[in-house]
Amino acid sequence: MKNVKKLFLIAIMCIAASYCSAQSNAPENFKKFWKSYTSDSVFQMERTKFPLPLTYYEYDEDNETEITEDIGAEFWLFDNFVDESYKARTEKENDMYIVTKTGIENGIYVRYYFAATDGKWYLVRITDSSN
Repeated sequence: MKNVKKLFLIAIMCIAASYCSAQSNAPENFKKFWKSYTSDSVFQMERTKFPLPLTYYEYDEDNETEITEDIGAEFWLFDNFVDESYKARTEKENDMYIVTKTGIENGIYVRYYFAATDGKWYLVRITDSSN
């Protein structure tokens, strides 16, 4: 009977430990992260992975050319994502969050990709499809 109790206690401890481990590996709450990211310029710099890939498109009469460049930290400008010229929408896609800025009658269409690393969210890529 003592062995059964010990096994039961060990099983409960293992389940609790695996639950705690899973919780500690889960990414931070994105809404809390977003509030800090859009209000604190230092936090925004810390949580942007540089060099940051920026993909954009150049158009001429016959062609659309996709260009990807890396943005260095020295070229980053703080963005609080609040502007009356566009709407921002957040969606979860697989293990990423994507914030999309869609312009109001101005052609803006930019997507910001956030991924979790070691339980913390970072901006890892931008795609600008504005025209």
